[in-house]
Amino acid sequence: MLKVGILVFIMSMGFCGNLLAQVPESNPVTYPNLSKGSVRWVVPEKVQQVDYKNRKLTTQSGYRIQIFIGPLDQAKKFRQDYIAAHPGSLIYLSQNIPDHVLRLGNYLSKADAREALKEVRREIPSAFIVDDMVEPPRIDLKD
Repeated sequence: MLKVGILVFIMSMGFCGNLLAQVPESNPVTYPNLSKGSVRWVVPEKVQQVDYKNRKLTTQSGYRIQIFIGPLDQAKKFRQDYIAAHPGSLIYLSQNIPDHVLRLGNYLSKADAREALKEVRREIPSAFIVDDMVEPPRIDLKD
């Protein structure tokens, strides 16, 4: 039994020795179309779709513009009318007991919120800026 153990040990040492042997360096592979330090991600469309479906919504501190406060039915109507007049607007409905509020946008800086507020006040003079948790900007993976 001892002879078999010694034989296995000697054979494994020879195998491991081959793994640890140094391999001479060959010339590094170079890619002529890429400059040093640049990375280009190519993500297939199907992978992006799976990623968007499974991604959890994250938020961070920021600002929004409050444009309405009142009962739920009026808030829904106001939101619908505002989106019809301003397609693509990001309007968030939340409850501020006992009323509901509508807040516009995702602004990371107060300066950006102030600029947007100037435009909004042309239609809604009572609008004002509030601190809120906002969605960070989305990163478009397409070229």
